[in-house]
Amino acid sequence: MSMKRSLRSAACGMVAATCLGAASAQTPAQPKIAPGPNEPDWIVVLKDRYGLSMYDDLLNPVVTTAAETSGLFRKAGDGPVIYRPVIALGLETRNRGGWYRPQAVGAPSKSETWTYTFKNTTRDLETDANLPPPLEAGAKVEFDPGDEPFGLWASNDGLDDGGVFSEPAVVARVNKRLAPQPYKAMIYPNRDKATGKPIPNSYLIGWEYSTNDDFQDVVCQVDNVVLLGPARAAEPVR
Repeated sequence: MSMKRSLRSAACGMVAATCLGAASAQTPAQPKIAPGPNEPDWIVVLKDRYGLSMYDDLLNPVVTTAAETSGLFRKAGDGPVIYRPVIALGLETRNRGGWYRPQAVGAPSKSETWTYTFKNTTRDLETDANLPPPLEAGAKVEFDPGDEPFGLWASNDGLDDGGVFSEPAVVARVNKRLAPQPYKAMIYPNRDKATGKPIPNSYLIGWEYSTNDDFQDVVCQVDNVVLLGPARAAEPVR
């Protein structure tokens, strides 16, 4: 099925079957995923663009509570970490992203790497236009966190709330608006859809900085890292 047909016909039999299959793997504590308003659904984006199942391939599922769900990375090999947005479906005000060093209390010190002010359309995803979204002057996608664990973050200037973090516990501490449901990053292995094989040390993150939990406000790719904590996280490939 083409990307165009899937995006416009999410209720068709194939997508419906996919939804049912994915839902069966959802953990009881996992937050519900809502369809995007007049936007491609996260389940369709994952399946059609990356060959991924929304729940079967999820690397950071909520098993007990969101606050106990890990979301840290460490560098996998030589060279910088590469972290960049690849799809922009959130607010059209300025989006920001970067990394931080974890700490037990309070708000971590954030290092900003990129910004953009742009929103993709469904048509963009159908035709591969404007992907990845254009970054603003001065933005960069590489950084070197050394050998210590680190987290990632994203935010939007239209929401004055501290942003969202790959660790739900940090969201709960920092973002009062989102504290009731602080799980705001769904992390997946990045996969070559043509071969079905995972791309070594590469991950996709579906970010949610609103409250509707459609998890495609910003979709990012991060490379040269290994995800720490979850049982399904892989060891680095060198």
